[in-house]
Amino acid sequence: MQDRRTFLGLAAASLLPIDLDAQTSGAQTPAPRPAAELARHALTGPLEGFEAVLVEVASRPAQPASAQGQAHRHSGFVLGYVLDGQLRFAINNEPEQILPVGKTFFEATGAVHTTNGSARSDGPTRAVVFMLVPKGSPLSLPA
Repeated sequence: MQDRRTFLGLAAASLLPIDLDAQTSGAQTPAPRPAAELARHALTGPLEGFEAVLVEVASRPAQPASAQGQAHRHSGFVLGYVLDGQLRFAINNEPEQILPVGKTFFEATGAVHTTNGSARSDGPTRAVVFMLVPKGSPLSLPA
């Protein structure tokens, strides 16, 4: 029961809005950094063999499509929340969506993430992503 509460707590926390203005007022916007794994927890019970992973993803200001990330897939589902900027997003070659701050996105296990990156030319985009993946698996796989 405790593991289920931990899992649900991590899932809920990944969707909470964060007041970034209070933390960064007066400071310049930091340069985006690669995806940062914030937490990884092994699960037990009916989800034994899986890990809950929380990741922060940052994208540079809008770049030509050829400079954006390569198509890839994940070994588990992905649930994301846009913290800053506007995110370009599409899976399985579907039409691109532009997701503003506060919007969520979802990728089913095995979906091919075909469009990603910042839609803004004036600043980076940040998102927090919650994933449920097989224990020890990499977070991103070739398409």
